[in-house]
Amino acid sequence: MDFILFRRIMSNRVFSLFALFLIIGGLQIFLACQSEGPVARPYAYARAILPRVRPAQYDGNCIPVTFEYNSAAIPVCVNQADVAPNSLNSSANDDPKWMNLTYPALGAQWHLSYHPIEGVRYEDGRQVQRRDALAVLMAETQRMTFKHTLKATAIEEELISKPEHKVYGTLYIVGGDAASQTQFYVTDSVNHYLRGSLYFEVTPNGDSLEPYSAYLLKDLRGILATLRW
Repeated sequence: MDFILFRRIMSNRVFSLFALFLIIGGLQIFLACQSEGPVARPYAYARAILPRVRPAQYDGNCIPVTFEYNSAAIPVCVNQADVAPNSLNSSANDDPKWMNLTYPALGAQWHLSYHPIEGVRYEDGRQVQRRDALAVLMAETQRMTFKHTLKATAIEEELISKPEHKVYGTLYIVGGDAASQTQFYVTDSVNHYLRGSLYFEVTPNGDSLEPYSAYLLKDLRGILATLRW
């Protein structure tokens, strides 16, 4: 009789402990759900997939310079008739002077234009005097770069100086949501002038484009390091 009573008492205690655990667990879940509201997760962008870098040689068939470039890009000659009118043009005797270095996988292009310093003309056809041509070209490049200041958070200038190859100029790195996030010009100060600008085929967004801009900027540094007039 005592043994049967003992078993009943123990069974009741086990049931009571089990019920207590269920109540405590349910209460903890309830309190956890009530203690905090929904927490917004940070906004993220898709992981950038960048092409493998493989060197190639540009032989100067579009613009009269040579350099090494990333074969993920395709050099495309641009006819003068397809170029939007600018305040300055080079003489027609040296066409073509424009080319795009196109990255199909990235939806990006380097727009490159070459100007022989002795052949610089105003839009109305008047030729710029040779002693003024370099200053006029540099002023035009700066004007086209700084027109992005409305969307830019910063414009960083980096001097380019490679005297062993007579390559001098300035690289402009534009922060924020500017239409063109990298621009540059280089010259030998006597005969040649090359300018370039980077454009993407999407609405500019500095944050989402940052890994692509960095990839293309590294490519540009390779181009400038191997540029020959």
